[in-house]
Amino acid sequence: MMHSSQTIDLFKLQTELVDAKVDMAVSRTIDRVVDQINALRNDMNSQIHELRDDMNVQIHGLRHEMRDRFVSLETRVTAVETKLGMVNESRKEIRSRIIDYCFKAGWLILAATVSYFILPLHSIS
Repeated sequence: MMHSSQTIDLFKLQTELVDAKVDMAVSRTIDRVVDQINALRNDMNSQIHELRDDMNVQIHGLRHEMRDRFVSLETRVTAVETKLGMVNESRKEIRSRIIDYCFKAGWLILAATVSYFILPLHSIS
């Protein structure tokens, strides 16, 4: 027969073995969970980098498009300003000529009126 101390020792040994097996199983499970967490973290980091790269490409493209549109707009504004300047210059020139012709016509009318009244006076004398 076994002595009670041997039974206790065997029970302790069996309990320690079960505890060790449980610790090993829990440790393996924790390692797998940690590995999965690391894999998810790496996957998230790579997706974040891809999104950043895509956003940078899109932002770069939008910058170029906006710059091209601003250059086009600047060209159009310059053309409109030039055309308005030409129209205003033409108007000034027309206005100047009309005023010049009016003065000439005024002098002509004044000369004709004076001639009309003075010439008959010369012919009377």
